[in-house]
Amino acid sequence: MLHLRASDTRVMPWKDGGGSTTELAIEPAGATAADPFLWRISSARVEASGPFSRFPGHTRILALLEGAGFILDLEGAGRLRLKQVKQTLTFSGDPAAHATLIQGPCLDFGLIYDATRVKGTVDVLTLGPDATSLTLGETTLIYAPKTTVGVDPLGVELAAGEVLRFDGEAGTKLGLRTPAGDAMAVVVHLTRI
Repeated sequence: MLHLRASDTRVMPWKDGGGSTTELAIEPAGATAADPFLWRISSARVEASGPFSRFPGHTRILALLEGAGFILDLEGAGRLRLKQVKQTLTFSGDPAAHATLIQGPCLDFGLIYDATRVKGTVDVLTLGPDATSLTLGETTLIYAPKTTVGVDPLGVELAAGEVLRFDGEAGTKLGLRTPAGDAMAVVVHLTRI
């Protein structure tokens, strides 16, 4: 288990100034988004409509965490709408993409991965004081976007903005809970192909 704290993240402004991205974790560690990477998780505050960065050869999954979301136009591949909190979208990082905000700024979570080498999923869970069951996969990341998330039976508390990473513990069962009432946790599962 690896506990990644907010101080371990990298905040990067977008080239067009339309927002900023907080890189939470990347594989291999120390790589940048410009390097060949296996996967990357991040959270982005989208402040204005504008282009999305291209990630050729990668698959992207976005989840809406806050706000009314946006419409994503993919060049030659149609239009997608991300407009419900906890909703996810999966799309190719190959085409040029342009986001149009629906009603003001929003916050999203993103997984980008090389689909020729790994398969990824993103789930946004609603948590309360009673534990929500979670079974770990080959690599599992748990992100607390806004409030404290407790991880049983480990006795670990994730503060807002922190990530727990598990490798090689597939089948292990955990319980996720929060003392904050109705809150979220983002769970990413990655499996090598």
